[in-house]
Amino acid sequence: MAAPGASPTTQSAANLALSPLGSVPADISLHRALLFALDTPVQLTPQVWEKFWPFIDNVWCVHQKPQGPHPSGISKIYGGCRLNRKTNFPPPPLHENSRPRQRREGGTCKAKFRLTLYPDGRRVVERTGDPHSHTLEHIDSIKRNSGVRSLVLDDFFKSWEAGGILAYLRDTAHQADGRDLLKEAGGLYLSRQEVQNIMNGALKKAYPGQDISEVKKQMDKYKTYTTCNFKGCDAPAFPDIKALMDHRKAVHGLKNHDHSDKLYACPDKTCWRRKKSKGFATLLGLEEHMREKHGPGSNAEQTMDPQLQSPAMQIPFQQMLTDPITPDSSTPESDAQQPAQDGQIRAEETRILSESERESMKLRLKRLEIERTKLDHEIGRLNRVLYGDSPEGIPNNHEDG
Repeated sequence: MAAPGASPTTQSAANLALSPLGSVPADISLHRALLFALDTPVQLTPQVWEKFWPFIDNVWCVHQKPQGPHPSGISKIYGGCRLNRKTNFPPPPLHENSRPRQRREGGTCKAKFRLTLYPDGRRVVERTGDPHSHTLEHIDSIKRNSGVRSLVLDDFFKSWEAGGILAYLRDTAHQADGRDLLKEAGGLYLSRQEVQNIMNGALKKAYPGQDISEVKKQMDKYKTYTTCNFKGCDAPAFPDIKALMDHRKAVHGLKNHDHSDKLYACPDKTCWRRKKSKGFATLLGLEEHMREKHGPGSNAEQTMDPQLQSPAMQIPFQQMLTDPITPDSSTPESDAQQPAQDGQIRAEETRILSESERESMKLRLKRLEIERTKLDHEIGRLNRVLYGDSPEGIPNNHEDG
């Protein structure tokens, strides 16, 4: 995967390395033109032959192979253009369920070739007849080469649908320099139906001797089936996700997207913790998040949920986020405001609380208990540092005198 700051050219090269189109040689267009015309003999090593010949085998067909090894070790194979084949074949037998078939016109091109195989593996391809009477694009429109067909069966496209495969191969956005490698490789006329036929042919090879239509029926039947992943559950498969969720609720007591434990969401509208599903189970967790991620300059004080604060707790939110060891209530300014706060507390104690207010106070009480535990722990630590582990050395008023 390319780096976030990489240039478009670098990202295209990285995407092409993962794509099946990365197996297409960069100079495929030039070599296809040379092997199509064969104006001069072309010599290929075994590695180059395996690399380029699959992208031109839709043009040339082998008509005659050697019967046995030649004493000299040199073998010659003869063939011709695909449109040079005979046309006097008898028509196929017809029956009631026969599909209408259209036979390609033959005998329209007189181009022939000779392939010479040398003992060291070298191959020399040369044309022995007239040049082609058609263009390379014309033969590409009639028959797709095996190199293009192999792209469809690449492991990259496992579980893909035919339409998605064709759309990906035609998309030039993830190809280097915006080139259309599928067109250069001879796949300009590749269709969705042909992609599906190629995939069906692979299924026939995977299930020899079986009716491929029945195999596909079984595959389509269980495509949407799903099973319960609850540990130890042996329930049968479910036809759809709704049936699975009904089973999980009825048998395992599970709820889909249950965020009832996420009681506190971040009040900052720009924070990803704003969503309830990404919130916090405790108010203490929310306070720690605000202290670490937003700091004193955030707008949490203005956007704080009113249910989180009672009249006795109507203090700036940032004061709630301060160190509990040295609370702001010990400052002279807060001492001056103490009588007013005491009056609010007494008024709150005498009124009847609603259910939501009671739940809110229970949560605040739990938070205060957690803070008290932390305070007790810190007091004990400071006493041990100052006076040691002996309880006799700890004064009641915690003063050095």
